[in-house]
Amino acid sequence: MTDRGKTAKKRVVLVRHGQPQQHAEGIFLGQTDVPLSQAGRGEAAAAAEELLRLGARARRIYTSDLSRARETAEILARRLERDPAGGGGGVTVIGDKLFREVDMGSWDGEFISEIKRKFPEEYEKRGDDIKNYRVPGGENFYDLKGRVTREFYRVWRDEFAPSGAPDLVIVSHLGVMRTILCELWQDEDEAFGRRCPTGSVIAVEAPDWLV
Repeated sequence: MTDRGKTAKKRVVLVRHGQPQQHAEGIFLGQTDVPLSQAGRGEAAAAAEELLRLGARARRIYTSDLSRARETAEILARRLERDPAGGGGGVTVIGDKLFREVDMGSWDGEFISEIKRKFPEEYEKRGDDIKNYRVPGGENFYDLKGRVTREFYRVWRDEFAPSGAPDLVIVSHLGVMRTILCELWQDEDEAFGRRCPTGSVIAVEAPDWLV
């Protein structure tokens, strides 16, 4: 993480959505659309305070259009709008379906126990090679990475850089955060090794080649 008081460089600020409403039994969440839980709203509020601590300055927050991310982004926006240090003013939330979590295809929204029972070999193959394995009708990590990084660069080039804002804030999902960190750090192992629990905030100085 970075301290805004020590640098004037542009930053990419990644926020993972708060905890979604939980099923009694685990499911493959993927792009299945569920809202935040009450605990998740608390995590989003804590993430907003972390943005303030980092001195985040943004007039737009980009977010996955899935409910758990969108609601998190709206909580952040309302808190930033009340921050006098930021000069007040509105913060626009921009939903973007290309920042959705990985598409789990025919497994999306299904109980994990049922998938293990019905497709034991496929389930084991995915566990052995989670980056490369593609669920039928869905994406693997590299499909996700291609989708997300293309959109990240488009947002940076076409919308963020011309605005002159110091911080690009993106609210998304674990897989999306990892793909962007892979790109910024140019280190897949480091990106996968970083813990990103729900409600977490990671601020990264934009590398020179991006600026």
